[in-house]
Amino acid sequence: MAQKIVSVTRRSLDRYLEMESLLHKFFDSIGYCRENFGVNCNGCCNENVANYPKKYRGCRDLDEERLKIYGVGNLTGGCPYSSDHGCILATHKTPKCIAYICPPFTKALNEQGIDYDWFEVHTLLISILNEGKFDWWSGSKIESHYTSDEEFFAIKKKFEELLNLWASKVAKI
Repeated sequence: MAQKIVSVTRRSLDRYLEMESLLHKFFDSIGYCRENFGVNCNGCCNENVANYPKKYRGCRDLDEERLKIYGVGNLTGGCPYSSDHGCILATHKTPKCIAYICPPFTKALNEQGIDYDWFEVHTLLISILNEGKFDWWSGSKIESHYTSDEEFFAIKKKFEELLNLWASKVAKI
């Protein structure tokens, strides 16, 4: 029987979506954004990072799939996917959108002993999405890097364990 060959970009996108799901679960378990939206937070979406030009294939594929699922959004404000109730995207957020947390949220996590570095998380997500190693500061691709299934599962497991550890430290900030 012929084996179905999965494209590298599809595999990378699926892996990225798995990592995005872990971050959604972590942020939802803490509830900071949901509970502070409109109180001391107006959302992180005061600029349109969703539609920044993308120079790497994985990021362009993510954008293309997001457009198929969610359309172009509301182009009259900052982020087209931001609403009065927060982000309308359940999936397919850009690496910056899903990784970023605001300074007050960062401070609240630090007070709980959690050292969340959104730059590092952002770089990890870009690396997975684009099958490459990236410089976290500049966002520049250093080299292409094939990630085997075993390597990805090890990265994902370590990331998930870290998020679970952090979630256990926090009793709703």
